[in-house]
Amino acid sequence: MPTLRPPAHVSRYLLAVFAIIAAVIGVRFLVTWAAELFLHPIPILGGWLKSLEIIELSVILLFAVLGFGLGSATHHLPAKTSLGLKSIALLVALPLVFFSSYWLRHQLWLSQLTAESTLTRQEITALANQALSREGGGQGFWGYYTTTTRMPILPATVDELERMAEDQKWFRSELTRFSGIEPGVFSMIFDGAGWGIRLFYMALAFLTGVIYFFKGLAEADAARLRKLAQGTAVKR
Repeated sequence: MPTLRPPAHVSRYLLAVFAIIAAVIGVRFLVTWAAELFLHPIPILGGWLKSLEIIELSVILLFAVLGFGLGSATHHLPAKTSLGLKSIALLVALPLVFFSSYWLRHQLWLSQLTAESTLTRQEITALANQALSREGGGQGFWGYYTTTTRMPILPATVDELERMAEDQKWFRSELTRFSGIEPGVFSMIFDGAGWGIRLFYMALAFLTGVIYFFKGLAEADAARLRKLAQGTAVKR
């Protein structure tokens, strides 16, 4: 029985999509790694830049490349392919690329904790999950993501990790003592500011990706017309 294979043009499209997404994630990993290694450790300035997540502005260009690349890759598909089918790759790639840097930051944080202790990576991961759970952010990657929304700079050692909740309570109680404002108000402010920054960059990245995706679609249509015109010229 013959093996069913996708048409050649579909295979070329899928290969192009995979290559574009892999390249963009690779560059995003490189930028994130460089920021975590060289930029964010700078005293005062690095912490401020990390709190505002300024590095996210520098990768907006990547979402433009991603959108345009995925849009242009559709020239491998039949001209009558619906917009919905053409958009599937973009809908999958946008969140994948956006959250990839936070996944890497989570792994780098666990590596830092492991390097600063005599515990194994598995033991460090268990302790980190407990600390993240105490902060109400859940465990694993999502716990890291939600916790860093409220507290961008996490403990760098096991000792700091174990007293993370107490340090946060002390910090907010000191703010209350000096300002007279209830700790719950500061929690709301920190949470609102953190999520506001994250949502802003998320919206900016997704909007950039969508805009350049349609630019890529226009380029794909133009490429089809050029190919059609060349074929007509040859026949003549």
